[in-house]
Amino acid sequence: MPAPFLDWLAVINLLGVVQGVLLSVIFLTVRRGNRAANRLLGLLLLGMTVLVTDLFLSYTNYILYVPALINTTEAVGFWFGPLVYFYTRTLAGPPVQWRREWLHLLPGLGQAISRIPFYLQSNAYKVRDVLGAFHRDLPGAPRVPGEPILWFPGFDGLEGFWLDVLSFSSLFGYFVVGFGLIRRHTRQRGEPFWNAAAPTLRALPRLMTLFLTFLVAAVVFTFTAEDDLGDIYIATAASVVFYGITFYFLTHPELLHAARPEAARKKYEKSALAPEVAGSLKERLLGYMASEKPYLDSELTLPQLAEKLRTSTHHLSQLVNEGLGVNFADFINQYRIGAVQEKLRDPAYGHLKIEEIAYQTGFNSKSTFQAAFKKFAGVTPSEYRKKGDRRPEEGRPEERIPG
Repeated sequence: MPAPFLDWLAVINLLGVVQGVLLSVIFLTVRRGNRAANRLLGLLLLGMTVLVTDLFLSYTNYILYVPALINTTEAVGFWFGPLVYFYTRTLAGPPVQWRREWLHLLPGLGQAISRIPFYLQSNAYKVRDVLGAFHRDLPGAPRVPGEPILWFPGFDGLEGFWLDVLSFSSLFGYFVVGFGLIRRHTRQRGEPFWNAAAPTLRALPRLMTLFLTFLVAAVVFTFTAEDDLGDIYIATAASVVFYGITFYFLTHPELLHAARPEAARKKYEKSALAPEVAGSLKERLLGYMASEKPYLDSELTLPQLAEKLRTSTHHLSQLVNEGLGVNFADFINQYRIGAVQEKLRDPAYGHLKIEEIAYQTGFNSKSTFQAAFKKFAGVTPSEYRKKGDRRPEEGRPEERIPG
């Protein structure tokens, strides 16, 4: 039997397995934020971790010590797509109707059932199978015939080329639908695809792109490598995904605790913000925005503004979301757009580019500025500057805010 070994690729993937396990545990156990989304992401990462573990063991020959695990992950590929789709739905689509949409998991279940006769074969048969796939079959070793169990060996389930074609086609289909859901959701909210106001919606297309990159790498190595020799590079691509997700969430820790935007109203159902307190806070907030212009700071956050007003972040968040009927990003951006409009009408700023004016008024992203301007002004910044007149619906920003 070939001896197990470790090389630099194996070490990268062993570390990837460890990273994948840690990420899976974190997302499956975190108690705050959108728990449904976190659990789905945890399951997706767990499935990828199991796949990388299988590929690592097969590549290094350690699988020969646990032959019962040989080829046990073939069905996992059919579950990646539905998990990506469900994860997207919990953040940017209509709620998942689990009573009927669990049917998305049936192809993977069918593949797992069809391979049962293979799993019941002798360890010697499965060892010869995996060694042959990696071109490590021992010269002169006796052939091990398969035992007739159920429909085997006449039918061995979906395998080889057609298994890869169907599983990858399914995955690409789910990604197309997922990106479509994100696009529709951001358009409905008048926000740019890559820079939505909610942190989870900003992260979602980036995570999807990371997973899609892994999928493209898997397709390339599957159809260009000889037999299963390219699988270690697929595992390496998955390990890179683990490292990328870890880095992103370390730099954006708020994502673990961010809920769906639609969950804001339930969040405040038991709040102690009395009507008279809300009225006083609203007056202080609007007065402070008009006099101090904190929105000119591109790094302004809700906690910072709450500290300036000497109130709690929770009460200020409730006032903005319920009392004024907008989210915090829209509330601030309305003031910024008002300031941009004033400068675009002022001949003293005629020599400045529109982007320069946007950066002066607190925007730090061109795409976010353009989307916000079109949302609140009804025209593009260039169209507004060309007209050069005051639109009827304009007024002080606080007059445009509902409530």
